Amino acid sequence: MQFNGNAHLTLSAPTAGTYSGILFFGDRTQGNATQKFNGDGTSSMTGALYFPSQQIQMTGIFSGQNGCMQVIADTIDYTGSSNFAANYAAKGMSAVPTPGGVSVVE
Repeated sequence: MQFNGNAHLTLSAPTAGTYSGILFFGDRTQGNATQKFNGDGTSSMTGALYFPSQQIQMTGIFSGQNGCMQVIADTIDYTGSSNFAANYAAKGMSAVPTPGGVSVVE
């Protein structure tokens, strides 16, 4: 997956059914893939980006300000002036459970 050129993204996951809340689902066996999101300041994505064995790159002026995005990936790179906020309740989604907390690893 690759969105370039300051693409304007307004994407939402299904709200019912088997894949409710999943915006993108990546193949767990493709460990060498990189998913690139280079959106503009008005972009929003609502749902989970699930790429457990892959890298996700958020670049440019991507803003998740009006969405509710959950990112699951092997490696996550944020560059440029990316800004994020999440209001799960307003989007009808549950917060991601984090037993023991969250860690950032370099």
